[in-house]
Amino acid sequence: MKFLSFIPICGLISGIIALLLLYILIRRFRNREKGITTYITNILCVLLFSLLSATLLLTYGNFKNYKHFSYKKPVFSIVCQLKQPNWFVLEIIPEDGSKENREFYRVKGEQFILEGHIVKWRDFLSFMGMKPIYQVTRLSGRYIEIEDERKKERTIYEINKTTEFWKYMMRYGKKIPGIDAVYGTASFTYPEEDDTLKLFVTNTGFMIK
Repeated sequence: MKFLSFIPICGLISGIIALLLLYILIRRFRNREKGITTYITNILCVLLFSLLSATLLLTYGNFKNYKHFSYKKPVFSIVCQLKQPNWFVLEIIPEDGSKENREFYRVKGEQFILEGHIVKWRDFLSFMGMKPIYQVTRLSGRYIEIEDERKKERTIYEINKTTEFWKYMMRYGKKIPGIDAVYGTASFTYPEEDDTLKLFVTNTGFMIK
């Protein structure tokens, strides 16, 4: 991606060269300099550098848009250590892989849900490089059938406490300039024994894959 940083620089330089060539062309017209070949060459150079500048800047803009819409940051890995009917054991591993921060959870249900909060910036700020602010708060079990949800035992664990910051943001964050929305987000799926999943945060919420 470091190579992409040269694209807008080259685009701007090409645009400046095009403007300088245009200035020279206008001066030649004003001074009524002779030489039709010189005029044609100058005009072609202006068009060439203008086209090059526009192409480079549009290409960079498209890359930035793609990067914005495909943003996906890994939060932690989820390993299913053991699976039995209606319960399973999950190991949560931080993205840095540090063993001392690993946690084990015995979850009752057929699926598991990860919940949290997210701040979504307005599109122009995201385009400028602002990343979503997020917090993972809870892990809980989930049954497929509504009747099972009502009758069977469920588990819920606190991953992180909801801080005063998030309490404030959930109530008033949408009024802050530049913020598009502040809301709760969740993602759930089936665990498979010895399978490793990852929790990602995107521009719009959580994703498990």
